[in-house]
Amino acid sequence: MPDIFTIGDTIRFTASIADIEGNPYDPEVVTVSVLTPDGKTLLDDETAIRVATGNYKYDWTIEGVTNLANLIVVWNWVQGNLTNKKRMKFRVVPETHYY
Repeated sequence: MPDIFTIGDTIRFTASIADIEGNPYDPEVVTVSVLTPDGKTLLDDETAIRVATGNYKYDWTIEGVTNLANLIVVWNWVQGNLTNKKRMKFRVVPETHYY
C-alpha cells in the first residue's frame, strides 16, 4: 500500500541513486515530477536538492488536488546517454477524510 498524506501538507520525497555496482553517485541534474495516474502534471521537472553523494530530497506542498487521489512521484536523471527514472506511488486525502 502506498504512503498516505493529507492535502495541503508539505511532504519530503527522497531518493538514492547508485550505479550498476551499487555505488552511490551524483548525476549532473536530478529532477522531480508529480503526476496523476491519467498523466496530469502537478509538479514538473523541479531540481532536487543533493543531501549527500547519491542522496537527494525535494519538499513539496500538496497542491492541485482536492479529493482523494493516487499520485506518482517521478525522479529523472541522466547518466551518459541513458535517461533514468525512478517512480514511487503515494496517496493524498482531504483532511476530513478518515481512513
